[in-house]
Amino acid sequence: MSALPGGALRVLLWNVAWRRPASPAGAMIRDLLARHDPDLVCLTEAPLDLPVGGHVIAADPDYGMPMKPGRRKVIVWSRHPWEQVDDRGHRDLPSGRFVRGMTATPLGRLAVIGVCIPWSMAHVACGRRDRAPWEDHRRYLHAFGDLLGREAPRADTLLLGDFNQAIPRTRAPKDVATALAAALGPSLTVATAGAIPGLERPSIDHLAATSDLTPLDIAALPNVLEDGSRISDHTGLMIRLARSAP
Repeated sequence: MSALPGGALRVLLWNVAWRRPASPAGAMIRDLLARHDPDLVCLTEAPLDLPVGGHVIAADPDYGMPMKPGRRKVIVWSRHPWEQVDDRGHRDLPSGRFVRGMTATPLGRLAVIGVCIPWSMAHVACGRRDRAPWEDHRRYLHAFGDLLGREAPRADTLLLGDFNQAIPRTRAPKDVATALAAALGPSLTVATAGAIPGLERPSIDHLAATSDLTPLDIAALPNVLEDGSRISDHTGLMIRLARSAP
């Protein structure tokens, strides 16, 4: 669909690999947040105090690993207050990897869902060490698909975060890619699928939206410090969306 003329929603999405605000990488992330002036921010593997000002909702602190104060697998920041906040979603979701709420945006009130889907080796060689590769990932997608199946979003919904899968599939097993597509269902379209300018390989951090929201453009954020080291093992994305024309 084409976009309606008018305002745009600016969304910043990044797995920041636990970078603390006092670190050089954390300071650069804060600087990029200020310079790009987003309306919504989704950070995964992040400290709660990395965004400045605004309003933050976050996943439950228990994501199955030793907990460090102030860390969350998913946080979502908005300029405006949040309502109807839920950090559980579905009883079968692996804990600490989901949060959703309603907030005002330049495109009106939106339901925003933040996720951090477990990576392929979650609790395989570290953590509880009681999983096979991709097991927690599959469990998450099964429960998340059940959640969206019962509460299928029809409009005004954004889903964003670390999906731990490239779209289209690169290294994930075929059934895992199929499970992700099935979980998203027909209601959500992934704006960040495929090649993105400025990225050497497809992103595993994604934004999906209902059909009334159209992506305008996607840009990769700088990911290198002055000394040549990387800010994060993921590259942040700046995404603009508009209302779709009927």
